[in-house]
Amino acid sequence: MSSARSTPVRSYLLTGVAMALLTLAVGCAGRGDVSGTVSYKGKALVFGTVQFEASDGTIKQANIETDGSYSIPGVPVGEAKVAVSSDNPRSGAFQPLQREGMPPPTPLPEVKGWFPIPPEYQDLSKPKLTYTVKRGKNTYEIDLK
Repeated sequence: MSSARSTPVRSYLLTGVAMALLTLAVGCAGRGDVSGTVSYKGKALVFGTVQFEASDGTIKQANIETDGSYSIPGVPVGEAKVAVSSDNPRSGAFQPLQREGMPPPTPLPEVKGWFPIPPEYQDLSKPKLTYTVKRGKNTYEIDLK
């Protein structure tokens, strides 16, 4: 009688262990940290963002620093779509809102050295850039043409 009860229990236990191992294997597919610089025709971008859309649909983003550098931790490994945007920092999208009854907001400081880039680099649905992310540290120098 004891063996009749232990068979279903053993089956459930083995199924549970197998599921845990599968979840661990899938969940640990890996991530990589991606960093580098962004330039357009050899000149460093001083403002904007870099986005990675991993093969699993995860989107990671980082700001571009004034020296053109960026760093995105924890990007899932595999082929990723890459987009770069550098909208005019003086455009309305970045201006503080004027609230009724409040003093006017302080204007944003000028971003010295900003210049526009072609808009097709910012579209993740039709990416002009891709990169294969590996586990660990990755260096991806993005030179837009």
